[in-house]
Amino acid sequence: MKKNLVWFRNDLRIRDNMALYHACLSYEDEVVALFIDTPKQWKNHLVSIKKISFVHQNLINLRQELFKLNIALHYYKTTDFLSSIEYLIYFFQKNKINSLFYNYQYEINEKRRDDLIKRKLSMMGIKVHGFDDNLLISHKIIKNQKNQTYKIFSFFKNKVINNLSKKIPKCLPIPLPRKLNKKIFFKNFPLKKNNIYFDSNIFPIGTNEAIKKLKYFCINKEEKYSHNKNFPYLNSTSMLSPYLSSGVISIRYCLKIFLKKYKNIPLKIVLNSSWINEIIWREFYYHLLIGFPFLCQSKALAKWEKNINWEYNKNHFVAWKNGKTGFPIVDAGMRQLNKIGWMHNRLRMIVANFLVKNLFINWREGEKYFMSQLIDGDFALNNGGWQWSASIGTDSVPYIRILNPLHQSKKFDQLGLFIKKYIPEISMIPNKYIHNPYEWANLNHYKIDYPKPIVNYETTRKKTFFKYMQAKLNIQPKKD
Repeated sequence: MKKNLVWFRNDLRIRDNMALYHACLSYEDEVVALFIDTPKQWKNHLVSIKKISFVHQNLINLRQELFKLNIALHYYKTTDFLSSIEYLIYFFQKNKINSLFYNYQYEINEKRRDDLIKRKLSMMGIKVHGFDDNLLISHKIIKNQKNQTYKIFSFFKNKVINNLSKKIPKCLPIPLPRKLNKKIFFKNFPLKKNNIYFDSNIFPIGTNEAIKKLKYFCINKEEKYSHNKNFPYLNSTSMLSPYLSSGVISIRYCLKIFLKKYKNIPLKIVLNSSWINEIIWREFYYHLLIGFPFLCQSKALAKWEKNINWEYNKNHFVAWKNGKTGFPIVDAGMRQLNKIGWMHNRLRMIVANFLVKNLFINWREGEKYFMSQLIDGDFALNNGGWQWSASIGTDSVPYIRILNPLHQSKKFDQLGLFIKKYIPEISMIPNKYIHNPYEWANLNHYKIDYPKPIVNYETTRKKTFFKYMQAKLNIQPKKD
């Protein structure tokens, strides 16, 4: 009888889990599971306390689900990836494990860790099996005519849809319970259910809860998603991102449930729907990370970005972080992030664009702050989104996209419903003036407890456009 180890990382589920499924293929094999906590490494990667807490609570749930399969989940807390390798080797030797099963992670440090453990275990005669569990389609398949990773989303999307039209990836079933081994010892688990640092009413714990969210979205929200997705006060999104980033639900299962609703409509039409477009964006950012590992090293996709002389005004950055810039839609978005660890996607674009294009602060500062707060923190998606917003990544428009926060506010929160929810100090202001509260305050000689705009939009827009063109053309600014 062989003994297989499933090394759980960002795949905290038993349903449609490639590594777990393949480890359990032979009913005769004994299967054990392991999760290694690396708080020092997470701190270096700026993983938020909300995400760590979300992971821990879902680990408790995963342990219960594995228990039903007669698989013990072992937990070990160390410091960083290097020490996790040392413990993993010790665990193999102590428990006489024959094979390792895990799902790939694509960030550069994680990949180096996995490459090293694979070499070490192979030298010990242990078989290592890795899987592209986090992708819809392998990055080896979605390539351009030069056999390179796509940099432009529209081309990537067309290739993905063509592939999905021919073959939809199947979801793997939950493995059958193992033969009960009398030697299995389900020891006390060190993580506790009461150590919760996120709102579990918004993000309830476990795969079953994620599936409920998914089905509710598909039944009640999806048909109006293309129209409603940009309005933060409508609560029109799926809110599945934390579950996907920690692997509590798989992207294949999301696609499966969505397609069930439209089984009588031609597949190619369904795959061009608005929500599937978001799923393909997610896929795109992962493929970019795999194809261009330097993205993990704070480098931009656009080489000319190195010519930009970013500025740093500490007071402006603090105001942005705390939601006190004087631009209500920006501030409401940042306060939502700080409060629940999540932000509506339209707002992510607005606040990122404001930091880079109006405060002219390096996009890397915003990228890092987001990671430090997000419950759905995912390097590939966060980095991709920030580079897109900074116009130095995959944004293919021929001009410098600079969003006007006032126009965005009026367009996507016309009545100020979202703004008033997160900025109660201006809730008394009439809807007509909610996007520019000082216009009303000055007209009515009223003092409000809210900061004045910290910059002038038009001035900063012109300045940004000029500096970007200088960088693109590699024109060195004149010294005073």
